[in-house]
Formats: sequence, structure tokens, C-alpha cells
Amino acid sequence: MKISDLRGKIVAVWGLGTEGRDVLKYLRDHAVTNKLVLINDTDCAKPEGFSSCELYTGNDVAKGCEKAEVIIRSPGVSIYKPELVKYREKVTTVTDLCLNEIRYNHPNCKIIAISGSKGKSTSVSALAFMLSRLGFKVGLGGNIGRPLIELIDEDYDFLVAEISSYQASDLTVSPHIGMFTNLFYVHSEWHNGHENYCRDKIHMIANQQGNDCFWVNAQNEQLMRYTEEFAQRRRLYDVESGFYAKDRCLYDKGQKILSLSDLRLSGTHNLDNLAGVFSIIDELGLDVKAAAEALKDFEPLPHRLQKVALKNGVLFINDSISTAPEAAIGAVNSFDGNLVLISGGQDNQQDYTEYAQCVAENHKIKAVITLYQTGPKIAKALRNQVKREDVALIEGDSLEKAVAFAYELLQKNGGGTVLFTPTSPSFGFYKNFIERGNHFIKVVETL
Repeated sequence: MKISDLRGKIVAVWGLGTEGRDVLKYLRDHAVTNKLVLINDTDCAKPEGFSSCELYTGNDVAKGCEKAEVIIRSPGVSIYKPELVKYREKVTTVTDLCLNEIRYNHPNCKIIAISGSKGKSTSVSALAFMLSRLGFKVGLGGNIGRPLIELIDEDYDFLVAEISSYQASDLTVSPHIGMFTNLFYVHSEWHNGHENYCRDKIHMIANQQGNDCFWVNAQNEQLMRYTEEFAQRRRLYDVESGFYAKDRCLYDKGQKILSLSDLRLSGTHNLDNLAGVFSIIDELGLDVKAAAEALKDFEPLPHRLQKVALKNGVLFINDSISTAPEAAIGAVNSFDGNLVLISGGQDNQQDYTEYAQCVAENHKIKAVITLYQTGPKIAKALRNQVKREDVALIEGDSLEKAVAFAYELLQKNGGGTVLFTPTSPSFGFYKNFIERGNHFIKVVETL
């Protein structure tokens, strides 16, 4: 379904957050339709400029769905809601509308979309940065950058989009080129479990056609398993026959392209993801060496192994985006010298055994401080796995005390790194990972 297909129809927009308001404004300003219905799960005020529209909330959302000819759901509205299951044939999303619009009405624009449990934001940002430096007009949007609805009226050489599992789950169109960074265990109420989460994320490439293709990290077992049914279009990275990361360097068929020390990025896991990004650059027939040179000027995104401050030999790293144990393990392996970890957040039914094993095997780690809801769960895993006497386990009660303790400990040990890597979502304690990361930064600044 394209935007033009909505002309004159009764359109319900379900979810009145940022994306919902953006699409309402677009439909009004472009005179697509004036027959608009508002739906929201909870009671809320009508958006400014739409006071004449009917609003259905709570137990009345089904009435709004029944009245509409087309339902545009926002990403936060699960496809597994009974009302959306019932009216599936008339449900679409802003992502689906925009990708269809660009793919079929802007034939000179190639759509590249990246997804994964972790690392997709840095990957799409790095790819867009390099393509721009190579002289192309690039639109960056989706789950990062500008909303896709803002990009469909402009002409680009490339649209680079970050796609979440929420956005991918019911797409009817796929990107020309897709890429997946990884696939970790996530139990989400939105998806009704991990199996649906994996299938919903992989659905991003389910409608590829012609010469379309997608790239997969060959070292991630879950990615390989869940993409097997699409293997005819699947291409692999992190393999020695292509681009791969090894010993803090990126290689192309054995030839060194760059080293982590050349970049402003931290984290060896970024090199794994860059192996996929450079696979796309190469797929497009572009100059890999020129792209690698350009990447040296790429600034890391906030809250992703972000260097906050260096005080008295102690480096503070904000990795608030870390919402899974696997992300924390990657972060730990990115630093040399003494480490103190601060972890904890909202429980998402994750297993911390491997995280605890990482701590047990890494003698750089001098202490782990646990916080928030998952604090006791992480601490239990650490007690079961870590038998070394040279690592302290502290069950903390505030981020302020945790940072102060970590700072004091590392100063006594000749310096090192305080790594704030929560391993868990932020909800219930912070609005999002950004607010959580900003809190960490503020605490560090007050030392």
C-alpha cells in the first residue's frame, strides 16, 4: 500500500505518539484525506489541529478499527493485539507506506535497511556517513534520523533505514539490500515471545524480489537459523572469503582495511558490524578504501560506548544502549586495563550466565556493581560463576554511589575504566536509554 492508496479513505491512526502525529500532519498537509480517526490505547488529548476528529481509547479502540477503511498502526502497537489480528487486511504502518512509496515512485533511489538486536544504529549511521562522503545524496531515517514520512517527497540516491522488529513485523515490501547485525535472546510482550521476535525481525527481507539481497553475520547462529528459508538471497559477512573482523582489525579477503585504533569508535563488536557495512559498500561497486578513509572522521553515537570523561587516570564509558547481556560482553572485550562494571535495569527475562562467565574469565575486571530490578538476578549469576577472590561484587542501591565506589577503587588500582553497561532495558526507572545515559553523565560530571 502506498500513500496515494489512502486518498479519500477513512484512515485511522492508532498510536498518537511522535510517529502517529507525524503521519496525521502529513495526510492533512498533503490533502490525502480529511476522513481521519484517532485511536490510542490510553486516554489522551487530541493532537493540536485535529480536535474535530473522533478519538477512541481504551475499551473503545475496536469501534475505531471497525469504522476505518485503513488502520495505520504506530510501532508501539503490537500486531498481536486482537483488534489488529481481526482487521489485519486493512492494517498498514508508516514504514510500509513509505518504503512502498519510495520503492515504486522513486526508482532511482536504492533502499538499504539494517536491523538486528544490537548495533543497528551505529551501522546505519556509519553507512550513511560513508555514502555521503563518497558524494551521494543520502536520506537517513526509520528508527533513527528523520521520520520516513519526511523523506518520501525528496529525491535521494540512497535511503538508509534502521528498522526495528516492531516496524519489520508486517511489512509488505522489503529493501533492495538488507543487513542483520545479530540476533539475541529477547522476551518481549509485544511479540508474545522470543520465537515471534526472531521471525518478526527477519520479516524485513521476506518480500525481496529480483536482484535484491541481504547480508548476515555468519558468526551468529540464530541469524543463520532464522534466515535459512531465505538462503537464496542471503550473503554472508564475517567470513574469510569476504569482510571479517580479527584482532581489532577489519579485513577484506585477508587484506587489512583498517584497525579499530584508526577510528573514533570504541568496541570490537563495531568491527563485526562494519564487516557487514563494507560488504554493502562493496556490493554497490563503490570504493572501499575511500569509504574506509572517510570512516575515520565518523563520530560515535551518544550512549554507545561513549567516552564521557577521563579523571585522574579513570576513564568513564557510557554504554546505556546496552540492554542485553550479549551487548555487555562485547563492551567488556573492547577495553584493556582494569575494569569496573555497573549493570542492571528492568527485568526482561534474560539469562545472565554467559555474562557472569565473561566476568569469571576476564581478570581485568576488578568489580561489578549491580543495580535496579535485575541487580539481584545478575548478582546471583555472578556468585554462581565467579570464584575468583580478586573481583568484588557490590549490590548497589543508587547510580551515584556506584560511580563513586568505582572511581575510588580504580584510583587505588592505578586507573582503569568504569563501564556503565546496564545489560537490561531502562523502562520502569528511566524514560529511555537516553535519559539513563544522561543520568550517568551527570553523575560523572559531579565527581
